Parts: sequence; structure tokens; C-alpha cells
Amino acid sequence: MALLCLILAGGKSTRMGQDKALLYDSVNILSKKLAAKGCRVIVACGSQERAHLFDSECWFDPTNSNSLAEAIGSFVEQYDEEIQLFPCDMYRLDDYAIDVLLTQSPGVPVDVESNEQPTLARIPKHCELPHSLSLNGLFSNLNRNKLKFLGNRLENFNSPNQIDGMNKLNQ
Repeated sequence: MALLCLILAGGKSTRMGQDKALLYDSVNILSKKLAAKGCRVIVACGSQERAHLFDSECWFDPTNSNSLAEAIGSFVEQYDEEIQLFPCDMYRLDDYAIDVLLTQSPGVPVDVESNEQPTLARIPKHCELPHSLSLNGLFSNLNRNKLKFLGNRLENFNSPNQIDGMNKLNQ
């Protein structure tokens, strides 16, 4: 069975001031890359009203979830298979980094600055995650995967200043 990849694209993006899932068409581009690598792709798009924004199969947050951790916990309960998470806001994630993530062991990646990146977690099949409102609590029982060698490819973008900085570097 193909690896199930869940792209997290349902957030409000309040710090960014715009929908991060729509910037650079990153979700649809990532979906196509993952599908080309033989992965099964589902986009956690938040609500049904957002489904038309994405080319892949969409999954909607349960009405009783109050956090991203609760939504992911519900997804894992519904899909009892190995799952690789991908956030919509890692705009430096290139093909090499994607390949590394697709071959990582179950666990939470640790980036070049020693920050855990739970939105890139690999969740093993038959995993019973603890109930938690936080991602750290949800993945507290998973191993940590040292992926420092990927450099800044695992950077989350949360503010317009980061986007401006990246755009200037790419000019």
C-alpha cells in the first residue's frame, strides 16, 4: 500500500495575514510531487468550503476538534496506516528534502536549529496517540529524527517578513 501523506492546509494564517495554503500554489504543487512518487495524498483543508481550492482528495476537520493536534488525532484514528505529515508553509521544501522525509523512520524531525517539526511527523501504522491539544503532547511518544543536514529546508513561514526575505533571495 502507498504511503499516506496528509498535507496540513486548513489553518487561519492570522500571523501571515493571508492564507498560507494558497501562497505559491504550494499545496497543489506538493500534492502532485507526492503523487508522482507513488504516495496517496489527502489535504486536510479545514472546512468543506475550502475543498475547491485543492486538486487532491480533501479531509475536513471534525466539528469537535479545537486544535490541530485534535484534528490530526482524529485523522490517525480514521486512517489506520502509516502517515507522513506535510505542512503547507514550508516553501523551501525541495525534492531532496521530500525524499528524505518520505524515507524517515516514524518520529518527529528535528531541524538545523534543534527545533522539533511536528507538522512533518511520520506516524506509524496502528499508532495510538495520546489525546492532547498540543502537537508536542500528541507526538510525545514518538522518536526524534535528526534532520539537521536539511538546513533551512524545514523552515515554517509565519510572517510576511519571512516571505519578503525569501523573495529577495530568489531574485
